Amino acid sequence: MGGQMAGAPAPPARLLPLREELTLHAGPVTAEGSPTWTLHDPANNRFYRIGWLEFEILSRWEAGDMEEIAADIRRSTTLDAAVSHVELVARFLMSCNLLQARGEAALERLTRQAASIRVGPAKWLLKNYLFIRVPLVRPERFLKAALPMVGWVFTRGFLVAVLLMALTGGYLVMRQWDAFLATFPHFFSLEGAALSALALTGAKILHELGHAFTARRRGCRVPTMGVAFLVMWPVLYTDTSEAWKLPSRRHRLEIGAAGMAAELALAAVATLAWSFLPDGPARSAAFLLATSTWLLTLVINLNPFMRFDGYYLLSDYLDIPNLQDRSFALARWRLRELLFGLGDPVPERLPDHTRRVLIAYAFCTWIYRFFLFLGIALLVYHLFFKLLGIFLMMVEMVWFIARPIWSELREWVMGRDKVHVNRNSVATLLGLCCVVALVLVPWRSAIPAAAVLRAEQQLKLFTPRGARLAEVGVRIGQLVTAGDMLFRFDSPDLDHDLAQAERRVQVSRWQVQFQGMSRDLLERNQVSWRELEGAMAQAAGHRTELDKLVLTAPMSGRVVELADPLRTGEWLKANTELATVVDPASGIIEAYVGEADLARIAVGTSGTFHPDDLDIASVTGKVISIDDGSSRTLPEPTLASVNGGDVAVRDARGPEGALIPESPVYRVLIRPDGGLPAPARVQRGRVLLNGERESLIARTWRAGVGVLVRESGF
Repeated sequence: MGGQMAGAPAPPARLLPLREELTLHAGPVTAEGSPTWTLHDPANNRFYRIGWLEFEILSRWEAGDMEEIAADIRRSTTLDAAVSHVELVARFLMSCNLLQARGEAALERLTRQAASIRVGPAKWLLKNYLFIRVPLVRPERFLKAALPMVGWVFTRGFLVAVLLMALTGGYLVMRQWDAFLATFPHFFSLEGAALSALALTGAKILHELGHAFTARRRGCRVPTMGVAFLVMWPVLYTDTSEAWKLPSRRHRLEIGAAGMAAELALAAVATLAWSFLPDGPARSAAFLLATSTWLLTLVINLNPFMRFDGYYLLSDYLDIPNLQDRSFALARWRLRELLFGLGDPVPERLPDHTRRVLIAYAFCTWIYRFFLFLGIALLVYHLFFKLLGIFLMMVEMVWFIARPIWSELREWVMGRDKVHVNRNSVATLLGLCCVVALVLVPWRSAIPAAAVLRAEQQLKLFTPRGARLAEVGVRIGQLVTAGDMLFRFDSPDLDHDLAQAERRVQVSRWQVQFQGMSRDLLERNQVSWRELEGAMAQAAGHRTELDKLVLTAPMSGRVVELADPLRTGEWLKANTELATVVDPASGIIEAYVGEADLARIAVGTSGTFHPDDLDIASVTGKVISIDDGSSRTLPEPTLASVNGGDVAVRDARGPEGALIPESPVYRVLIRPDGGLPAPARVQRGRVLLNGERESLIARTWRAGVGVLVRESGF
């Protein structure tokens, strides 16, 4: 009750009477064997768990005097009640508005409370847009009338029948496993999608009815059922908060698990029905209910870190109402003790094992919610148009992530007077200094980058067009001189086109030469000249294409790569790689540096190349060239991630067979110190560049600014 009494005014000398509509129900027995009771406020549909002392105080509340109540409890029971205990209960009742409001002071207090919680529509939407409940029906009369008709669902016979259907359906499906998996394509028809959506909606309605009927069966009222919008996604809900008044933990667990049990039963029926339904939308709907629907339900509803079924099941299993608030209070206490050793009393006395479970649960919930809200922030950013997306993302980050952290830090500052020099505080100070040093001091200087060691001058030869290989004039390792014939191709289509063009040249030339002998040819004088020029140009173009089918060495060097096998007479498509000619005199290191590290290097920066082949020694060198623009394609396939390299590519193959880097990379050329002959083949590895030292915070700031600049376009 302490959390409820914070800020409550002092009770009057004469206690105000309790509200008449309040009800008191017997609660479960605690782990220590003490009885409890549940106080129900039907107007607000809230429940409060109280102990033996609070029950005795409420039983004598009509006396109206705190001293008289405490004295009567001491006389009638073994409890050592004091006036302070009665005053604490009175403050609790006033803070929860469980007392009748009499007099101007009480009315003013209620008015102030109403004004403090009243917010405008914009602020309300800002705080609640992630989760909004819309009550749709008040199902109490329907549940009361329909419960006798569905009572058979709660029998042992129905459970046995569901298990038999599940086993039979599973057996039949295993015999047709390939056909079962092949059901999925039917979802892509309009009828299949509509029927699947209807089946999914029906499953969720059945889920909520499972909660509602089970709660009604155990004597609990279900005030509302409706739809909630979770990040604008509709989900059904059922208000079963009256389950808290049930003294039996087993009954509360039944209500919490009823929805999932209903969907599992539906999945068993759907699995069996799939084997007997014909191919089509109905069978696809049965497939959906038998597979993904109940799996998704279990994944979401068994999650104890959000307030779904799993949270209430865990709360009932541990028999700890208000699980999150109580575990959070214990975790905050434990965190402060670990960091500062304050020596504050435990917020709540529980068995050691239970306390450890609650603290672990709280820390896991905080971690889960951090990444969940971070994901939701990114979701709303991409879900809405950019201006609204940025605004909602900032609201999400500030309200749900930064605000709780800031509140805890503020508590630390406000309680700084209680911090003394001890082992915990000294360790915290040292740890803070290490973190600050790690973040602010520029420790990092080495810049790793994917790289290859290759010949400084190298040229690759490709087929100029689709053609037939007629002659191979080179072998691997051969020294060639610029102009040497390496490959010769022929193309029957190109030969035919050239012959046709030459015949058109002959015809056009005859028409020009003998135009004086015919009136018709004379009238076509200008046309004939244009046809002759066109035919000659076309023939010249075909001869140029034929000349390109003879590939010569572009420079003097050594042939280090040769396509294998190459057989004369075979057809090769355009841009097929044939050979690589390199100048063996000098080698070069070609590296690809990420955009974030580009500002830390310059021409003259030193570095060391470490080849993947451990038998080859490392090579030192200096940067001689940095490309001004990022590489649109990756010319070295060995560096691509799809080939085991370190440069991530967006697609395995981009347009025209080029590899496209996933993020911007810049080509950097490094000349080895002292000169180095070209390697016999390209060597893949990594280069470590000695760039400018940079702190972690500077790197993070630059990356963040880069993201803002990139995403700032509207």
